[in-house]
Amino acid sequence: MRAVLQRVTGATVHVNGKLISRIGPGIVALIGIGTEDTQAEIAPLCTKILATKLWNENQLASHIAVPPQYAAEQQTPANGDAPTPAALAAAPGEGVKFDGDAAAAGEKSRSEEVWGGKPWKRNVMEIQGEILCISQFTLHARLTKGTKPDFHKSMGGAQAKELYDELLAKLRTQYVAERVKDGAFGEMMQCSLTNDGPVTILVDTDIKK
Repeated sequence: MRAVLQRVTGATVHVNGKLISRIGPGIVALIGIGTEDTQAEIAPLCTKILATKLWNENQLASHIAVPPQYAAEQQTPANGDAPTPAALAAAPGEGVKFDGDAAAAGEKSRSEEVWGGKPWKRNVMEIQGEILCISQFTLHARLTKGTKPDFHKSMGGAQAKELYDELLAKLRTQYVAERVKDGAFGEMMQCSLTNDGPVTILVDTDIKK
């Protein structure tokens, strides 16, 4: 199985203009199932999705500003003025520690300046983030015979959906079920996300070393 893991501040999936899924800070996982994949690939991929450390040590999902287009609800302040998109984007995360002198001296990485703490220390469970899985058969496309994608290595139909559903079930069992969302298998989806970093990790269970 192949997966593209993207650290996001928010994401949505629509089908025919209808909202199917929406998440805040967490991971968008594009999942590609190949013709040679079996149930044996599910546990290793599930572990990679849940355990890969993409966030800084001080980060929590609740401290990350969510772009307005991905916010489930807009809360209006007591003065009646709704927050502007610019204000939402500029809102600093709670608990983020900045050290201007150290940053100016080059003692901290850029990610430490922005988010605080050492980078690559927390996984999606530790920040209490969400996961949006999207089936993506094109991850197994090949261009060895020209410029037209060849999808013969992509598993399709009911067999692929069975493995995909088992992966979702395992993720929901090992994490918080309500925080694991899904797209629409086999449908033409419109996927929108804001990649945070950007951070994009490629995972292939067929690669052992």
